[in-house]
Amino acid sequence: MRNRSSLIIGCLAVLVLGVAGCSGIGPAQPPASTAQFAGTGIPAFQRHAPLARKEAPALRFVDWHPQQREMLVLARSQGLMQLHRLAAPGAVPEPLTQGADPVAEALWEPQQARYLVFTRDQGGDEAYRLHRLDAGKQPAPGQVLTPAGVRVKEFAFLPQGRGLVFLQEQLDRKGGDEATATRQARSWLMWMDPQNPAGARVLGEVTGGRFGDLRITPEGTILVLRSQGQRSQLLSFDLSGAAGRPIGRAQSGTDDGEASDAERDGDVVWGRQALQGEFRHLTRLSAATGERQALLTGLSADLEALAVPPAAAGRSRPLALVSNEGGVSALRLYAPDSAAPPQRVATDLPEGQLRNARWHQQLPELGFHHVWTQSPGQVYSWNQADGKLTAWSAADTEGTALQTGLLRWKSFDGLEISGLHTPPPAHFKGPRPVYISLHGGPAAQARPGYLSATLRALVEQQGMHLIQPNVRGSDGFGKRFLALDNGRLRENATRDVSALLDLIATRADMDAGKVVVAGGSYGGYLTLAVAAAESPRIAGSICRVGIANFVSFLEHTESYRRDNRRAEYGDERDPAMRRFLTEISPLSRVDRMRKPMFIVHGRNDPRVPYGKAQQIVSALRAQGTPVWFLTAEDEGHSFTKPANRDELHQNTLEFVRRVVQGEPILR
Repeated sequence: MRNRSSLIIGCLAVLVLGVAGCSGIGPAQPPASTAQFAGTGIPAFQRHAPLARKEAPALRFVDWHPQQREMLVLARSQGLMQLHRLAAPGAVPEPLTQGADPVAEALWEPQQARYLVFTRDQGGDEAYRLHRLDAGKQPAPGQVLTPAGVRVKEFAFLPQGRGLVFLQEQLDRKGGDEATATRQARSWLMWMDPQNPAGARVLGEVTGGRFGDLRITPEGTILVLRSQGQRSQLLSFDLSGAAGRPIGRAQSGTDDGEASDAERDGDVVWGRQALQGEFRHLTRLSAATGERQALLTGLSADLEALAVPPAAAGRSRPLALVSNEGGVSALRLYAPDSAAPPQRVATDLPEGQLRNARWHQQLPELGFHHVWTQSPGQVYSWNQADGKLTAWSAADTEGTALQTGLLRWKSFDGLEISGLHTPPPAHFKGPRPVYISLHGGPAAQARPGYLSATLRALVEQQGMHLIQPNVRGSDGFGKRFLALDNGRLRENATRDVSALLDLIATRADMDAGKVVVAGGSYGGYLTLAVAAAESPRIAGSICRVGIANFVSFLEHTESYRRDNRRAEYGDERDPAMRRFLTEISPLSRVDRMRKPMFIVHGRNDPRVPYGKAQQIVSALRAQGTPVWFLTAEDEGHSFTKPANRDELHQNTLEFVRRVVQGEPILR
């Protein structure tokens, strides 16, 4: 099963948003009833409309029921994303899980649907644990299956009821500064019968690296990618206890930490990779030899996902391919044994993003959810037999459909940069303030879709232009563009935003004196970098879980992420690179940040050290830069709890209002 952690985590684009036995395992705790946020330097103000009144319903397709035409979906329950049963198109979602934390991903037991298995973390710490929920016993928090102190990364069922395999990773970020130099990534391939979790056992282990890209063939062969440093090797495992057998040749390059969306079809494993050309295309991998074949390389767009029909369907169902074409998803069907090119289907879908496509095990029906201007998550199915597209949930009929277009500009070196532009409603006259929202990643992409309640309020109520840039290093524009910010090229992404400020200064409809820059995670770093480089030209900044010091970030982030992040940012162990990373880090340039700042960070963030947020707030205050600081004890790299999300929403709107109207933020 591919990793669907993008459902709740991943690099934040917009924030509104050793293995032992399972001792001490029991039912999860009930939901917490009190908010755990804290703000410093934030004065009292008249509250805006609660976030809950502004959020449209969002459903996310997770899995088909193995035997029936019904869906497993994620939907909000008491403000948190929990599993629900969607019995039919238009039916009211029936809650299955409950708890103090949202569910990340889930699968039905594929033989008889006796139970489902799902993952959730605690307080945003991303230490995901497996849970089991028996059919008919809901709503319930589920039975915890894996121990604390390790992180479940991917999981998949073996065929013929032979149990579950999953990848588990060591957590070590909180080992202390003295342990930094000796920490090593450690990863395990595990087997378990979810109805007897005490019998879990290790199939494979790697120290100083990690496992990823878990795949299962219909015959039950387990394939996993082992990454150590800059080298990766595909291994084959079975349940005999034998060591993993290398498949094919070792390759250069690090595992990106996420599965490649590969699926299974006999001895062939289908995936997506840029073996040829600029964009990811379809690949065919021989499970016996490890040989990879490049297919459909002529499409000048990224293959962002694929769905392979179950083995029982034979060749009666084609591959379902989802490509990213200028930020918009296109669904095509492709029969590999046919000479016919991929056929575009479901063309009546509104322009948007199609996510998590999966074929039903028994029916010729493809399920997915769709994000577009009128829905943050609308569930659909497409039927191969009659070509019918069926909406299982409704769009947002109350929210106004804001018009978003494409903005292009030339950067300092002549490179064309683009971004999404949402202008304010026509009744706002004259030059209007601008809100620049920088996505995370860096390998992410601002794409057309449903605006969050906070962004919508800024456009509709405060009359701001919203610009969502795709600076160099963004995904979706090819391999070369993706690598243009790596290592010592990092500051060129900041210069792309500077070039955008140049463009804003030429626009009669935009007020260049009232620009707010905001972003989360890597976008938070860019926000801080722009705040230092362009302080005279911006009115204020909002940094959410941003990287303030690259060296400490690389030293203290979880070991399972470190090799991948070093490939992106540079290796801090090299003295010259360490000096460079220190010099460009926002903490080294605080003295240049003179405009009002709003810093947001969760205490449990496993990616970016919380202490560096405290450090940059202290430095800003010491030099007299006005700053608000909002944190939450029960959040990590994003705010997911209802009360915390509302507090962030309220503070964001008020901070921006004061900044663009020229009011002191500390008054």
